[in-house]
Amino acid sequence: MLKKILTLAMAAALAVSMVACGNTASKPTATPEPVDLAAFGEKYVTAEQMPALLDTQEDMGKQILDMNYAGLSDIETEQCLPYVSMMSVNNSEMVLVQVKNADDVSKVKDIFQARIDNMLSGGTLYPETIEIWTNNAEIVENGNYVALVVGADKDTIVKEFNALFA
Repeated sequence: MLKKILTLAMAAALAVSMVACGNTASKPTATPEPVDLAAFGEKYVTAEQMPALLDTQEDMGKQILDMNYAGLSDIETEQCLPYVSMMSVNNSEMVLVQVKNADDVSKVKDIFQARIDNMLSGGTLYPETIEIWTNNAEIVENGNYVALVVGADKDTIVKEFNALFA
């Protein structure tokens, strides 16, 4: 009787181990297609929505980026597209970034928040601009993508930015 119980127990253990050792190869996870931030950003470049893309390859453009977004040019990015006005009356602005390292997302968000804080603590003296930066500025994060959107159409642009990742 003991042999029968022991035999049944061993058979059960063998059956369980065979099931557990089945095909455990995981299916490859799909790598999401990169989002073309330039195509997205260019949809909003108009006099009413966003200024033209700042050419950071030129000295003036790089200086403006470094002045307004200190530290951003030091972060390794896949894409960095600043739609930034060169004028002090700045009622719209959008910076779209894809970082290479996920650890840099929080650094970019901190840089964007510093920009908002600067605009609200003396970076502009124009009432309309203060109003826009107070009520229509938002930082958005999706994985390694971070955006700062400032402008009257901020809600629409943020919604469409988020839709890129749905």
